[in-house]
Amino acid sequence: MAVAEGAIETSYEDGRWKNRVVGSSRAANSHDVKTDAVAKGREMAQKRKVEHVVRNRDGRIGQRRNHERDSR
Repeated sequence: MAVAEGAIETSYEDGRWKNRVVGSSRAANSHDVKTDAVAKGREMAQKRKVEHVVRNRDGRIGQRRNHERDSR
């Protein structure tokens, strides 16, 4: 299943955990620790009301959460 453009993707790259908006070539932010990156990515996705995809170090999708319907 493809990740939609505009979604937030958290992945490991060049020794850092990074968040980027799918469709953008640059990371929005980067972190040393995965949990910090996931928390920031979740926050970004909630604000934008988009999906948040977290990839494992091997590049496979480990978690997906759709925030489009979150009204909280």
